[in-house]
Amino acid sequence: MSEKTAPQVNAEEKLRRFLLANELRQTRERFAILRAVCQTDGLFTIEDLQKKMQEAHFRVSTSALYANTQLLVQANLLVRHPFSSSSALFERIYDDRPRSYQICNNCHRITLIKSRDFSAALQTYHPRRFATTHRIAYIYGVCPKCEAAMRKKLKNHEPTQETR
Repeated sequence: MSEKTAPQVNAEEKLRRFLLANELRQTRERFAILRAVCQTDGLFTIEDLQKKMQEAHFRVSTSALYANTQLLVQANLLVRHPFSSSSALFERIYDDRPRSYQICNNCHRITLIKSRDFSAALQTYHPRRFATTHRIAYIYGVCPKCEAAMRKKLKNHEPTQETR
């Protein structure tokens, strides 16, 4: 078993406090799922998490994964992103680091925005009378690849001099 990182230790302690406060059991399965989540970077699905658990030789049912990821969402250790129409996409919450994504309306490609200015703006915004747990921004639009394809399609359908 690999050494635990400081964020993983913090996440386990946060889960422990959440389970105690809500009078829920502290099971080996819940902490194994949390360890797998902490070892996952970026976005992931339940299926990705199940593969990671199998690689660690820890058998867990799909229904247990769904139930426990929901619990981790409630404990503010995980976020379920709203931009997937097929499989639910999850991401580990990183301390107080803001995350921002751009999503193409056509191909549904999701790209992490790596802008220090945008992250700084998200980080410095403090809403009044609202306890912020994490900061995530979603920007929807059309990616360059889809925009080029739409232009090409429009160009091919423009009436020519002969057809007017």
